[in-house]
Amino acid sequence: MIGRLLAVVLLAVIGVVAVVAERPPDPVPASASPADFSAERATAAVDALARVPRPIGSPASDAARDALVGRLQAEGLATRVETSASLYSEEGQTGAGRVENVVATLPGSAPTGSVVLMAHYDSVTAGPGAADDMSGVATILETVRALRAGPAPRNDVTVVLTDGEEAGLYGARAWVRDSMPKNRPTVVLNWEARGVSGPSLLFQTSPGNAGLVDAWSSSVPYPRGDSSQVEIYRFLPNDTDLTPVLDAGRPGMNAAFIEGAHQYHTPGDIPLNLSRSSVQNHGGNALALTRALGDRDLAPLDPAASRQPATGDRTYFTVVGRLVTYDTSWAWPIAGLALVLVIVLTVVGRRRFSVGGVLGGAVVYVVGLAAALAAGIGFWQALVWLRPSYADTGPFLGQPLLYEIAAGVLAFAVTTLVVSLLRRRPGGAALCTGALLVLALLSVGLAVVAPGSVFLLAWPVIGLALGMILVLVSGERLWLATPLLVLGAAPAVALLIPFAVSSFGVAGVSDGLAVAVFTLVGIPIGAALSALPRPGAVRGYALPILAIVWVLILGGGGLLYDRTDDGNPQGSALALVVDADRGGAGQWVTTDQAPADWTRGYAGGAPAPDVLWPGDDAVGSGPGPVVPVPGPTATVVGRTPEGVRLQVTSPRGAPTVFLRSDLPVAGGTVTFPGAPPLALPPSPGPLNLRLDAVPPEGVTVDLVATGPVQLRVDDQTLGLAGVPGFAPRPPDLRQARGNESDVVVVSRQVAVP
Repeated sequence: MIGRLLAVVLLAVIGVVAVVAERPPDPVPASASPADFSAERATAAVDALARVPRPIGSPASDAARDALVGRLQAEGLATRVETSASLYSEEGQTGAGRVENVVATLPGSAPTGSVVLMAHYDSVTAGPGAADDMSGVATILETVRALRAGPAPRNDVTVVLTDGEEAGLYGARAWVRDSMPKNRPTVVLNWEARGVSGPSLLFQTSPGNAGLVDAWSSSVPYPRGDSSQVEIYRFLPNDTDLTPVLDAGRPGMNAAFIEGAHQYHTPGDIPLNLSRSSVQNHGGNALALTRALGDRDLAPLDPAASRQPATGDRTYFTVVGRLVTYDTSWAWPIAGLALVLVIVLTVVGRRRFSVGGVLGGAVVYVVGLAAALAAGIGFWQALVWLRPSYADTGPFLGQPLLYEIAAGVLAFAVTTLVVSLLRRRPGGAALCTGALLVLALLSVGLAVVAPGSVFLLAWPVIGLALGMILVLVSGERLWLATPLLVLGAAPAVALLIPFAVSSFGVAGVSDGLAVAVFTLVGIPIGAALSALPRPGAVRGYALPILAIVWVLILGGGGLLYDRTDDGNPQGSALALVVDADRGGAGQWVTTDQAPADWTRGYAGGAPAPDVLWPGDDAVGSGPGPVVPVPGPTATVVGRTPEGVRLQVTSPRGAPTVFLRSDLPVAGGTVTFPGAPPLALPPSPGPLNLRLDAVPPEGVTVDLVATGPVQLRVDDQTLGLAGVPGFAPRPPDLRQARGNESDVVVVSRQVAVP
């Protein structure tokens, strides 16, 4: 029993050290050398520029643009504002927007190409975007300042601060289309945030990333992130400003910090909540990587521009703070080695278990993982049932610590239950071997579909299989078997425990991912511990029952700890829709699943069948004030061979206009003043078009239509403060995250003959 307890303690220490080693560095003060990156200097720019929301087309966005031009010019960079327009189409909606990108260049001494530093200066309507993404902008400003304090880099360094990222990657799309050099080697480094704290993670790279990862690994002071995140991100629908770059086949890297996601896209994304350590990690890496790439020949990194052969990919990850990297072509041999060692373990252990026992252990392991996933999801659903507001909050909570600990204890409960059930038959050694067989086969599968993530499973299998082989051949010598098992289990703990902890930043506690990952590593280690000589005195189900009790205690404590108050306000979605065809009759709308009392006071009824809301499905509505404002216009100004030309305007100066048709429209074009026409993609369904940064003179829209069309035209402005009958939220509520709350939408119908 003492040997097992010692092994658990040692493995726990390894896990804690591995998690702590991933934390970001301390911020560097403003008194640091001018050639160094200082988070204190960088965040001074955030404090000045991220005071109010800056959505595309807003006066605050214009003010930020001008301030950034001034700051870059003050550093001696040739700076310009590139005005253009771009378009996106996804999930049945098309968006088009006019953008003003801020672009500047620091000339190199003998350039082979350009290193591009990219971030976006706009924000969502809900918050001022101190982290997302003024932290990225400030990172670039401080990086440029530090570069100018030292020797000039060999390559040009181009700053691209994009507009309209939050609305549809408008600025990045326009820059890639119009300004990205086509035949000149170019590497784009994008700096993002999906939270307000945590380490700066390299989570996305372009394919053929070997040269990029080599530059990153050999230069950055605090490497964080791993190639499994690159592989996972390739399968996700998420987008950043790097997406258009990669779609164009050009090289780039994406870094972001993601903790504190409950402040993401909310009024809480303010300078006060931004972690200076995260900015230091972001900026220290940005400066080091820019210097490294700035002195390299960029041609091998950009085969599309240089016509050179593409390079391979690199696997990279950290173990207790130490970076490991190797060619991803090693994924197959490493996965194969893991499978071979499991087969060897099965042969060595034939006196203690049968092949049938191993297969049975594999089946039980899969069932245990499924049970852990279901338990994690059930835990969240229970929390939502007890506190319905979590349905709107989502998985990212203001005070999630006790819930996260409960998720880990829940994984321990599943692990100990499975091990207790099977410790005697087929036995701990057979269960451990079966679990390792499953993980080894998964490693082989990952080598096919996501080779950069093979390390996550293969190295833990290799370590544990070797450890178990040595344990089995050590006989009854507990003093020898225990340290051998600890050494064998160390890779699994050092790699998978930080991965499980980081999954809270990705998915919170809602989808059972963390519980499943903790169980993924817990069952084989727990089974291996039970296979040590001289079993301990613990019998039956005492440990899993005790763990469940602690899950209930921690869950209850979490409900008390994560209470809505002034310091942890609940999001509240409210908007006003005005029908211009009915004299300005207003209707309050909410998309909250569990609206607060204040919200229900406005939109406490069922959504009206004729609600004109153009956003996500309305959940509640209520009668609003009459607001006699002019509605948007879509005036027929001419005919084209394919259909009709409209001039779309907002007499009240709204920056956003929606066009929705009753019948399918077979394409067309959108033309912003001073920009080339943008082609609307044909769609089998009705038109669903969003126009952003609409100027006073409006936007020209050509529609391909063979007959009469009914259009619903909506324009949208920000803020409810001037609406009759609107009272500010109480301190324990705040505007809901994103772009659809606290807006006034004026709607009217237009018949297009």
